[in-house]
Amino acid sequence: MAKPEPEANKSPAPEGESEGRFRALVALQHRNYRLFYIALVVAGLGAQIQRTTNVWQVYELTHSTVHLGLTGLAQGLPILVLSLIGGVIADRVDRRRLIMMTQAVFGLLALLMAVLTGTGLIQVWHIYIVTIITSSLTALNTPARSALIPNLVPKHHLLNAMALNSTVWQISNLLGPALAGGCIALTGLPNTYGVNGAAHLITLSALAILHVGPVAARRRESALKSLYEGLSFIRFRSIILVLLMMDVAARFFGSYTILLPVFARSLGVGAEGMGLLMSASAGGALVGSFVIMWLGNVRYKGLFVVGGILAYCLALLLLAASPWFLLSLLATTCLGLFDSFNATPRNAIIQSITPDELRGRVSGFQSMLTSGGPAMGSALSGGLAALLGPPLALVAGSLTCMTLILGLVCKRKDLRAADL
Repeated sequence: MAKPEPEANKSPAPEGESEGRFRALVALQHRNYRLFYIALVVAGLGAQIQRTTNVWQVYELTHSTVHLGLTGLAQGLPILVLSLIGGVIADRVDRRRLIMMTQAVFGLLALLMAVLTGTGLIQVWHIYIVTIITSSLTALNTPARSALIPNLVPKHHLLNAMALNSTVWQISNLLGPALAGGCIALTGLPNTYGVNGAAHLITLSALAILHVGPVAARRRESALKSLYEGLSFIRFRSIILVLLMMDVAARFFGSYTILLPVFARSLGVGAEGMGLLMSASAGGALVGSFVIMWLGNVRYKGLFVVGGILAYCLALLLLAASPWFLLSLLATTCLGLFDSFNATPRNAIIQSITPDELRGRVSGFQSMLTSGGPAMGSALSGGLAALLGPPLALVAGSLTCMTLILGLVCKRKDLRAADL
């Protein structure tokens, strides 16, 4: 028999509760969601600090774009392999406990990197191994993080909570790289890894006092059958796959983040400049999210996604051609802005047509493509940069992506529909 639904999810919306100037933040009035949001933001900051520090350290040790690309490969392969399994697990286990266990391991890995770097024992293969482990655990806990949110807020605030959840990535990407760049410049690599370890301790503390309401019992079926059910739904609603493949095209052929250390060095701005370039992208994404929220429920969402990706490709060309740091900052800001323009409507479409009982598995599939694909694109960008140079690598990726997107929008009438 199914367990009773959380009491918070039964209550009607209090009259006037969502009115007023703080309506956009209304989900944060719920203690459990507020704690979860804080935990996610701090964990996201730690993850970005780790990723930025890894990229800079790999380039310091090797001065090789190929090694930078291999870092992306080490991040992407586990996500491609394990995200679907993570989706199945998210629909079966105590999601809060799973998230806590993975966050604890993240913190221990950060401390290990601090010790190896501080003692001078660090080698490139250490960074690859830690990246693979971190990426594997991320693939397993990401679907659980998405699926946990409906148990933390009442139903009438769920959409607001999902919208706020999308800002976690943007805030962490805005602040994390800049914090990492500043910490590297001021205190060195070992202390920067230590800051990441402290961030995961804060995350664990917030999760430890989090209360998750009762969850309806799931059907007990084989993991293989459960996975097949999720994939069958995605095949039936093929627009989900089309939207995700468009994002993969942009991130795979237009992967640029892994090359930012090279651009920063060529522009003479060092680690601080690299951090600012990464943060500028996240700042643009945050602005883009607020623009989409202000526009509301736009029509022609498919064309909105297409337009966002094509503009993203143009911003890539600007970054490739830029001879000045400020112009490069503008280019990376536009990359984040246009990425948000296509991501927010895409995620809204997918969430609106996915039943709650399939959300973990669909989220796992989405994570596999939207996180694993771009990381694999880092390997492509690193290899092309070694052959052609970073600017030409971005030009080739941008033109390829534009060709694929224009082909899809011509072939799929539903992408051009007003009510998609």
